[in-house]
Amino acid sequence: GRGAALRELGVGLGVGALLMCAVIAVLALAGSYHVVDIGWSAGILGGLGAGISAGFTEEILFRGILLRLIEGWLGTWWALVITSVLFGAAHLGNSHATAFGAVAIIVEAGILLGACYLLTRRLWLAIGVHASWNFIQGGVFGSDVSGTGMIKRGLFEATFHGPDWLTGGHMGVEGSVVTVVVCATAAAV
Repeated sequence: GRGAALRELGVGLGVGALLMCAVIAVLALAGSYHVVDIGWSAGILGGLGAGISAGFTEEILFRGILLRLIEGWLGTWWALVITSVLFGAAHLGNSHATAFGAVAIIVEAGILLGACYLLTRRLWLAIGVHASWNFIQGGVFGSDVSGTGMIKRGLFEATFHGPDWLTGGHMGVEGSVVTVVVCATAAAV
């Protein structure tokens, strides 16, 4: 129903924003994220467009189609694992993607977004988390998103300091162990 759709989309948008804010907060407390400027940037609109586009298209494909089909053939756990691996592998084609980043996306995003779908059996929660996650990551905090190299600056222009395993390097914060821990915990919940 429409009521459930709006409610689940809203909750998803909030959860995605909260998770990304938690990741950035940990990186900032570790001294790895520093804001150097605040202001309007085209990256805000780019992040919004990328967030909405990926949130809808990737969730329809990976959770709405693949997860459902594979679940019917092999069961829920296999469907979650297979679609998570496919989701991470799909990001390897991005210009700044890394193997570690793809594995991180399998654990943090593939499992989390699959769990969102499995919890509600509708796509709205997963779409909200995904869209908000990408927008807040790039359009607000100025991180690259999934190694695309597209977002150079969002609302915040920031610098990332530290090893790639901590900051995510060119992959963006999705390639960070901090993100893996935060999102894997949320997925488990």
